[in-house]
Amino acid sequence: MKRIFLTFCLALFAIVSINAESFTGDIVVTFSGEDYQTVVTVNITPNDKGLYDMELIVPDMLTVNMYDVPAAKNGDVTVYSAVRDVETPYGAMRTTLFARSVDGMAAANLAIERYGVTMWFNTVGDHFQLPNSDFEAWGASNGEPDRWHGFETATGTYATTSAGLTSLEQSEDVRAGVEGHSAVMTAGSIFGVVANGTMTNGQLNAGSMSATSTSNHASMDQSSTATDANGDLFYMPLYAKPDKFNVWLKYTQGSENVQNKANVSVKTFDGTYYQEPVDKEYTNLSGSIVGGQIPAGDWTQYSFPFDYDSYAANNAASEAIFVTFSTNGNPGQGSKNDALYVDDIELVYLADMTDLRYKGVTIDGWDPAVTDYDMQFAAVPDLDDFTADVTGASAVVTKSIEQNEDGTYRIAISAIPGDLIDATCYVITATVASVKRGDVNNDGTVNISDVTSLIDYLLSGNSEGINLQAADVDENNSINISDVTSLIDMLLSGNV
Repeated sequence: MKRIFLTFCLALFAIVSINAESFTGDIVVTFSGEDYQTVVTVNITPNDKGLYDMELIVPDMLTVNMYDVPAAKNGDVTVYSAVRDVETPYGAMRTTLFARSVDGMAAANLAIERYGVTMWFNTVGDHFQLPNSDFEAWGASNGEPDRWHGFETATGTYATTSAGLTSLEQSEDVRAGVEGHSAVMTAGSIFGVVANGTMTNGQLNAGSMSATSTSNHASMDQSSTATDANGDLFYMPLYAKPDKFNVWLKYTQGSENVQNKANVSVKTFDGTYYQEPVDKEYTNLSGSIVGGQIPAGDWTQYSFPFDYDSYAANNAASEAIFVTFSTNGNPGQGSKNDALYVDDIELVYLADMTDLRYKGVTIDGWDPAVTDYDMQFAAVPDLDDFTADVTGASAVVTKSIEQNEDGTYRIAISAIPGDLIDATCYVITATVASVKRGDVNNDGTVNISDVTSLIDYLLSGNSEGINLQAADVDENNSINISDVTSLIDMLLSGNV
């Protein structure tokens, strides 16, 4: 077994008290371009030092222990960070830890130092994505894709009629270069009134023969106990705010004489009842995608950004996500046989650091693509003096500092996206200049010239050439005449 190198790299606002946690999840190992998967367990236990001991158990292979790991909490995200020389049955190894968890889910990156092996530990699963987003699961007895719904599971007086007019089916029509299936919804008509093909992760209601009636709608409500053909609720929880909604779509028109557009609607909200088309003003929305009108055309990947700012006044939590596809955005205004194909939905969570500053000034050589920097400091830097600009509705910034064995400091500042997966860590190796107390003129020796320099500074206030840290001879965080007295005492006593 090759030596394992855990490449995690961040953390730390304030030390917090965290209960013992145990995570069992998949590790995917990538070696020589091939992926291998196994199940591992990670145990995190608080110790009597106010720190945490971590244990990684790879069944029938090895156990790695890391002790005295600091932990911090930033919002709902708990982060762990440390650099240790860890003893294993396969020899000592330098281990850098970067782990993060939220709501009982954990994620981590691992890599083997010498052999180019990378590992990804994940208990997140699909919590931050929509289930069956690739439309490959069609286990429902009524022919609907798992976790997605058409008129077969609709409520309302005209549900059966709508199900007979429109269709939601599995299709082998997919974009070039991929295999599998997509979902396709097709519009129908009766007595000249078009019934748009619709698919939602909520539930449809067909309550009126009038196409424009809001009794015909899709809805979602966390309090509803109704279930679909697989026994799943018509509800989709959301664990973090996504920044983009990516989806592959193909739209064909039933009539060339009518320029129709299909429609995509995605809303984030607090989980209480919401419907579209709306029947009143709703104040429980927290966000919505921008755009959603789809012209006729072949397979195209669309990327819709989320807008949260326009809904800020609602003060609504983002507890659920409600998605609806329709062959036309306007009820009754499509054409018979309009067809919308949907495949491979992805929720995108951003955490891009665009600027990193020390005391308000961008650090020298800053480039978002460069993750390692060297900086010189007169004293151990304060983490609060580092600030960063990060994009991402759910992104958080974490900071940590640890002293290395060579006396330098390792400062790690990271941006973590809402789905915990693709964090970026920027590491600053900080060298702190050694300060000789009393060496006011910074010439490496302490003598009478330092007394003269200190007095000149006190009289003029001119700090040029003055080592202010060394000038605080009595180390009381201020420089005044008492420092002159202390410096003279040092010289007279020979204690220099």
